[in-house]
Amino acid sequence: MSILLRISYDGTGFHGFARQGPDSPLRTVQGTIDAALRRLFKQDVECRGASRTDAGVHARGQLVAFDPPFAIPTRGIMLGLAGLLPKDIAVVACWEQHRDDGEPVNPRFGNLGKHYRYRVYTSSVIDPNLRHNCWHLTRPLDTAAMAEAAAMLQGEHDFASFRGANCQAQTTTRTITEAVVVAHPPADTWPADPTPLSHDTTVIDIHIRGTAFLYKMVRIIVGTLVEVGHHKRPAAAIPQLLAHPDRRRAGPTAPAHGLTLMEVLWAGPSP
Repeated sequence: MSILLRISYDGTGFHGFARQGPDSPLRTVQGTIDAALRRLFKQDVECRGASRTDAGVHARGQLVAFDPPFAIPTRGIMLGLAGLLPKDIAVVACWEQHRDDGEPVNPRFGNLGKHYRYRVYTSSVIDPNLRHNCWHLTRPLDTAAMAEAAAMLQGEHDFASFRGANCQAQTTTRTITEAVVVAHPPADTWPADPTPLSHDTTVIDIHIRGTAFLYKMVRIIVGTLVEVGHHKRPAAAIPQLLAHPDRRRAGPTAPAHGLTLMEVLWAGPSP
């Protein structure tokens, strides 16, 4: 039996999700969860994550599994970890998961896909409250052109043009099930304070769902879509990037802090 945890975290203070070596001073999400599990069970317990998010990337629905050395009710695990984890990580759900073959559950390979959201805001004024979770741009974006370009990414394609350096994937073919661009007026985004910082402010969410992703693929897609939004390239350039893969021809890698892993889809039972 494995335990699955749905994890939310602010990635600002972490050097990515994946644990580092035992002597590394770098703070990671996985290492922090391992330390909390060690305190809860009084022995070493290591967790397995569905996505190795980069430094600065956030999550609202990361999926983590571990194998408990002895039984504790799931509510007890959730409450226990709530008292042991720092304020920038929270367990939002906890449940038992079994495999028919009795092997440990690994959410990296057992999930049905992921939903990422990248948030951009355009404004002549920098809002300091958004600096950790949005990419600020001073120039407006043509969101209609971005939406047209995003739609062309849907389906199964060779995404080598959107592959980050040091990617270890053996194949660059991936399937994007949905890629949409949604613009929000500020009052809809922050209903508690309907007065925008600046009257030219627009918040733009780019939602990308797929079965699997290459290293930094979503951030390179966003960087390319922003170039479309700034009319540096036409939306019609996307099919060429897919048909003739070349990372040098795609856009820049968008900053990590605008990206949030919204959900890892899971077929098994959950709370």
